[in-house]
Amino acid sequence: MTRKRKPDGARHGSALDAPSEFGFVTSDTPEPGPVEARPHAPVSSPSPRPLLTVLWLTLKLSVGVAVVLSISVAIAWGAHRYAVSTPRFGIKEIDVAGNRHHSADRLARLAGIEKGQNLFALDTDVAEQKLLESPWVRRAKVGRKLPGTLRIEVEERVAACVALLDGSLYLVTPEGEPFKVVEPKDPSNLPVLTGVTGRDLAVDRARAVERLASGLEILQEYQAIPMSRAFPAEEVHLRADGTVVMTVGQRGMTLRLGRGPYRQKLLMAARIVGKLQPGGQLPGILFLDNEAHPERVVVRMR
Repeated sequence: MTRKRKPDGARHGSALDAPSEFGFVTSDTPEPGPVEARPHAPVSSPSPRPLLTVLWLTLKLSVGVAVVLSISVAIAWGAHRYAVSTPRFGIKEIDVAGNRHHSADRLARLAGIEKGQNLFALDTDVAEQKLLESPWVRRAKVGRKLPGTLRIEVEERVAACVALLDGSLYLVTPEGEPFKVVEPKDPSNLPVLTGVTGRDLAVDRARAVERLASGLEILQEYQAIPMSRAFPAEEVHLRADGTVVMTVGQRGMTLRLGRGPYRQKLLMAARIVGKLQPGGQLPGILFLDNEAHPERVVVRMR
């Protein structure tokens, strides 16, 4: 407030003039109550980028990616080209494991592998398939060992006996599986299984293999007794009715075993031969197939 100067002679307690109200906006005082929110001014959204700008950025990104991929492919191709052509990775040594029948050189030839060949240029899958073409090879694995070694691991089949099938001799595994025709270079001192035919294998292979396996079990039982050393097993005939006839010794002693169990019957035959042999006599046939009285043995001398 501006205080007016008192005129001369003014009395104490004289009135004061109020300041001018011009320039003020008069209004009534609002009534108490909730304060309403003030409206906000609309916010303008940023304008979208022009379409040409977006396309240009996309094109730049695509070109960059393409350049990076091209460089990566070129580097990979160059590395592959170097790996399959450099003498540094030439085969200097062939390491073979698991072979019994085939020599290491023979296996390498079967797989089509030669020393000096590039390790990475060799297709190991093809080499494995070539090895499996040999009937002796059950499983094969070919691997690389840098910088210059090739490793061949095989599992070969074992010939436990020979089976006569429709006039041809086949090598048979210990599981009773025929796996190849006998050739002149194959083992020739193996016992022979007869009575199973090629038709049996074609009609019911599992059953035929089971019969051959049973013949091998009888051979194992016989080879466990001392008599087998003096009279090696020559033939085990597996009849269709389930009975077994065995021939042992070079002179052909026949053991008519009938049905199992076979170990006890083979031991009985060994005792009889052991008693007759010191006198220079050998039976021609031992009948051990009496099912009603299995303890009885009929001997037919030569």
